[in-house]
Amino acid sequence: MQIRSRARPLLASILCTLVAMAASYAQALPEPTRSRFGAGAGPSDDSGVLHILDQSHTKGQSNAVAFDRAADGARASFGVRCKLRVLEGGDGGAFTFLSTAEYGAVGPAPFVRNWTEPNLQGTFAVGIDVHNPKNDEPFSPWGNYQGLPEREVSLHWNGREIVKRVAPAEFRGDFAACEIDVAHVIGGAEVTVRLAGTAVYDRYFVAGLLPYESRLAIGAGTRDDATTEFDVRDLKIVTGDPARKLRPAAHFEVFHHVMTDSAKTAFEKVVDLPPAEWAFGRVILNLEIHDAGDAWDEWDRNGEVSIVTADGTKLGIVPFITSYRTPCKWQVDVTHFRPWLAGKTRFEIAAGTTFYKNRGFLMSVSLDFHHGATETEPYRIVPLWVGIAHHGAADNHFRDFFQPQTVTIDAEACAARIFTTTTGHSQIGEFVPSKRTIAFRPDAADAASEQRFENTLWKDDCYLNPNRPQFGTWKYSRAGWAPGDVVRPWWIDLTPHLAPGKTATFAYEPHPYDFAAEPEKPSDKDVSEASHVVRSYLVLYRKSSERMAAPALRIMNVADGSNAAKAGLREGDYLASYDGRALSTTDDLRAAIAATAAEKRTTARVIAYRGAERLDVEVGPGKLGVALAER
Repeated sequence: MQIRSRARPLLASILCTLVAMAASYAQALPEPTRSRFGAGAGPSDDSGVLHILDQSHTKGQSNAVAFDRAADGARASFGVRCKLRVLEGGDGGAFTFLSTAEYGAVGPAPFVRNWTEPNLQGTFAVGIDVHNPKNDEPFSPWGNYQGLPEREVSLHWNGREIVKRVAPAEFRGDFAACEIDVAHVIGGAEVTVRLAGTAVYDRYFVAGLLPYESRLAIGAGTRDDATTEFDVRDLKIVTGDPARKLRPAAHFEVFHHVMTDSAKTAFEKVVDLPPAEWAFGRVILNLEIHDAGDAWDEWDRNGEVSIVTADGTKLGIVPFITSYRTPCKWQVDVTHFRPWLAGKTRFEIAAGTTFYKNRGFLMSVSLDFHHGATETEPYRIVPLWVGIAHHGAADNHFRDFFQPQTVTIDAEACAARIFTTTTGHSQIGEFVPSKRTIAFRPDAADAASEQRFENTLWKDDCYLNPNRPQFGTWKYSRAGWAPGDVVRPWWIDLTPHLAPGKTATFAYEPHPYDFAAEPEKPSDKDVSEASHVVRSYLVLYRKSSERMAAPALRIMNVADGSNAAKAGLREGDYLASYDGRALSTTDDLRAAIAATAAEKRTTARVIAYRGAERLDVEVGPGKLGVALAER
């Protein structure tokens, strides 16, 4: 049952702040529309406090308040400020920024089955979950076997959960400051969420979260076996300047529903990508594991998307662990690999084994190149340690693999980072934490210049993986990775210590395993079998050079004897201008041809690009005789 009504005006303490780049001002919030989808009396407001849930602790509630659109059009940034009060119990609530294209500019919030999982189309939301009780059953959908605090905060975009974390500061109990900020950047948005004065997310990048017109809705619910309260006061809606119009990203299919099995665990494909000279400020790799039915391997396996060099060397860029039969979808920022993602590029995707029941994984990969320029650009990638590191004997513990590396840093380098990912599958290598240190000496001749960076190879939030629940032991902590997830890199920023023009040294120092906390020390044989698959690269950046805006029209076919064929244009070329008129769409080309014909010109000048090569040709009057794709 649903009851909707217009709430009486909220008290003056509930304001809306419209923030512009140069100035800001506040206006009263429009009256919200209240909705009750379940039990209880529904939302209410009392002395400036907006009670999303009723105060009688009724079980089975599902309520929402939705505000009419506060600002026309998509905005470059948006967010909220408020004081939030949530009690321990179950379930929780959400701040949702409803897409007006999907849910209208006015009126009630849509029905959401579970407000701690506000997965709505075209909509960004922040979920607040205070119910995830400890559960020791290995295959239970409840994952919190460690009994960690039940104060989880999740980010949701376009119908799915992106990430979920335990808030570092306690916010349950009394009113706590709540701040949500979304700032659009090239290829997505950076999200900051602060609760009780502490950041849960600090400029967390959400790929594909592009500007859209939105309005605020706040929802909350309780369980059939537990309740909570969800109160908001001092609410302000924050919006920035109107967002500029964006060019659609250039999209490239790499693998489309390829299926591995016992005989074929990897696929390769060459894709013609935009040249490095074109201005793309972000590259997003889209990776999916699809439902493969009875052919689906039940186990979690090492997977990898790699670049294959001309000599056959495989350089992993997105390692992942397959899920226990749960479909998965990820969007991974791979902009740092842009020097490798240009021109004809050979890719490999691999997952599975050569011995298991002729089963495998159904997978897809694509790339989105987002237009724009940044202050710095990656221009050189140096492999440091790539391959399989075996622990071996106690006096070795991976050391023979991690040989010191020497790299001359170019004079033009203005920034540098180390990218390191690690996966594995041996019992000790997978389920025991291990410490590691990378020593960086920016000037090899100066021992005093050495900088040391320490890290523990361990991941204890596998149970919060958005691809949950899964079959199998998906919830248990592992050495830096999780079933049904891409592997998150250990990033080290070397920029403050960089010495351009000098020769630098790099040393990876694995620490011996510490079994002091283990109930039973493993045998030397078990320890010696530990292994890790490592990909560690030095990424160098320089000040961005002048890049040409990527042409939008790509020639997909050239008719024999056509004007384009006579001028030497080919399939794969990009059209930039026709007779001095810039081309972004096929309509632009038609208009340019018509204008030239109206002027009774017998030839027209066409600027095109073949990769990075600029072509300047003349064509005859009339149609070019090409099939085009807009990118």
